[in-house]
Amino acid sequence: MDFSALDDDGLILFNRVRNRIDDSFALRREVARGKLVALRRGAFVESRLWAETSKRDQHLLRARAVVAATGRPVALCGISAAAAWGMPIAGEWPIEVSVLDAWKGGGRSEPGVRSTSAGFASARIETLNGLPVTSLARTALDVARLHSFADAVGSVDWALWRRNEMAISSAELFEELSLLAPRTGRRHLARITGFGTSLSDSFEESRGRAVIHLLGFAQPELQVEFRDSQGLMMPDYFWRSVRQAAEFDGKSKYTRDQFTGGDPGEVVWREKKREDRLRKLVLGVTRILTSDVSHPPRLARLLLEAGVPRGGDNRSRTE
Repeated sequence: MDFSALDDDGLILFNRVRNRIDDSFALRREVARGKLVALRRGAFVESRLWAETSKRDQHLLRARAVVAATGRPVALCGISAAAAWGMPIAGEWPIEVSVLDAWKGGGRSEPGVRSTSAGFASARIETLNGLPVTSLARTALDVARLHSFADAVGSVDWALWRRNEMAISSAELFEELSLLAPRTGRRHLARITGFGTSLSDSFEESRGRAVIHLLGFAQPELQVEFRDSQGLMMPDYFWRSVRQAAEFDGKSKYTRDQFTGGDPGEVVWREKKREDRLRKLVLGVTRILTSDVSHPPRLARLLLEAGVPRGGDNRSRTE
């Protein structure tokens, strides 16, 4: 069977192709043969395509199948809306699709769908690539509600990020927060919203900044410019009072082709030369790894050894 003639950007919906297949069981037979993957009743994708698709895009295919099968107005929300926006999240993309639904009646929950009507009336709904989704501000808050302070900051920072073509402002985020009905977690959301910045250049840099805050250290300045004869440098973190800089060393910098150009060794060499240049302009440069952020005591030792001062309004050191 020629699946390419049936799919719609990878998704095969029985209700849309029923006139082009032999019988109603044809697609199920292809699932049994390993040619198709069943996402839900009446929704399929080629096994080859599924295996080559990222976890985020797999979630989006499930989400498109859910929206197509729903006969009433719904919008993707929470993690599912984050997938549509391209927002990074902590943890894995789930199998369950989250939708905001105007329906408030009874009925049996659908397998693989997490449906809520809370906040539907105040939610701003937009369309992204044909999918109805909650606004970026609402999505950022919904995602933040599901995560700890440190894990949520990366998603919120991305929504504010100055290089994000769809970025929102802090004012928009606070406005959206004001529209949410009072409920458990509002203080948590207000704290994250107030901490968010447009200057953090990656999810893990944001997470590191949040953990530094929770550990009780003074907040670093971000994207401070240093110049020498070879050009501009902007370390990830800088503490002006002690002239200490820190660079976040994520694994992707050395493993993904988009950063390495196929030559991780060249990236290591460039980073070393850049660090040597930076060390001539500051008193010290600390390398922070993802594993350090995931083990706060280890990160605390690094910062103490670098002479980074304590300070700031840090309500919790273990959150």
